[in-house]
Amino acid sequence: MDVLARAESYGATFADLRYFKSKGLSLVVTEDREQVSSYGTERGYSLRVLYRNNWGYFSSSKEIEEENVKQAINSAVGNENVNIILLPSKHDEIMLKPRYEVSKSVHEKMEDLKRLRQKLFDLDSRIKSVTIRYAEEEIRKEYYSTEGREIKQSYYLSGISINVIAREGDTISSAYHRHFSYQGYPFEVFNEEEILDTVKMRINNQFIGLTPKAGLYTVILSPDVSGVFAHEAIGHLAEADLSTNGILFPLRGKKIAPDSVTIMDSPLVQYPEGIGVTLYDDEGVEGRDVKIIDKGVVKESLTDRFYSLYLGQKPTGNARSEDFKSPVLIRMRNTYFAPGDISYQEILRETKNGILLVSPSGGQTSPDGTFQFGIQESYLIENGEISKPLKTVGISGYTLETLKSVVSVSKEFNVFPGFCGKDGQSVPVGTGGPYVKVEKVKVGGIVG
Repeated sequence: MDVLARAESYGATFADLRYFKSKGLSLVVTEDREQVSSYGTERGYSLRVLYRNNWGYFSSSKEIEEENVKQAINSAVGNENVNIILLPSKHDEIMLKPRYEVSKSVHEKMEDLKRLRQKLFDLDSRIKSVTIRYAEEEIRKEYYSTEGREIKQSYYLSGISINVIAREGDTISSAYHRHFSYQGYPFEVFNEEEILDTVKMRINNQFIGLTPKAGLYTVILSPDVSGVFAHEAIGHLAEADLSTNGILFPLRGKKIAPDSVTIMDSPLVQYPEGIGVTLYDDEGVEGRDVKIIDKGVVKESLTDRFYSLYLGQKPTGNARSEDFKSPVLIRMRNTYFAPGDISYQEILRETKNGILLVSPSGGQTSPDGTFQFGIQESYLIENGEISKPLKTVGISGYTLETLKSVVSVSKEFNVFPGFCGKDGQSVPVGTGGPYVKVEKVKVGGIVG
């Protein structure tokens, strides 16, 4: 690229250029409105230069010109401590084509949402409010560097999220459900009747469910909940820009959990909702599997080019950006517990008393490893069998203590979609895993 050659002529020791194009559509349907919230194409370029060991940047919706290269060079100020790992020249192009292609108009997609809305209201006369959000994005990325890297990627992402609120007297019940995939139109990829059954069950469980007494319980984390734990409680602590000052980094090479605990971050998983697809990251680095914890031992961090060199670690491909206007940050992709060698039914039978945690409803983790998650669907376990449903509960604890308390990990495995925020940017991620039995977790009723 002439732009990159120009940057070198001005003294840059490294430069890369990103092109980003996104064609998107967002629809919203509620009980009283239908709206196209966004529809159109966004495209632009981002130039990054390494000049006198400082980064300089310039981004624009128009092609980068010589004057812009000078602006990037002039913006390179700082303490001159930036060094990065350099990679061999490489040309590659990847196109992830949807498995289920649907050429429907915006009007037809809106009609699908309206039809789903009516089916949701028909589930239960107590349902008073329904919000369905549909989103699709067709993405094209191109990456060029002074190393001679030319990487081109194209993929498609779409999905729906559903929020339902019901009322019976003074009691309010709510349910949330989401499906996103890179494999095509959600009404083709997912089973609509299963979605409706899940929403109906979650609404009813909130009306009839018990509120457990707060305390320590043996719990079984479903794949959805174990995935959120892997992402929130472990994954963020493994991002190198955070981990070097966190609790995991000093524990590298040390055993902190049983042999059954392996936690991975991967660029691609063969599950429809593993939407953190990152075969090459936004620094042109090949994505590879990262074992954050391997058989209970703390292993690797998630890195960008800078931290790969700083830590002396093979690049992982975890530098991601929301769009061309945003800088690349170290981000997760698909983060999960690896499956074990025991069946879920065996784990359940061996649990005489406890709680099955099925579906999360948000959560947070602090740098010191403390966490708190909401659980919208859960059940008592009595004598090795699923018993009564519970109302919305919360779980909390300390990451290292919780990992030590893992008793067993199932063979059954699944992956779920999510969107992760960091420094004002949001990127699609996958979270998942097996059923994970933990001996002691603090459980208590929460509001909402």
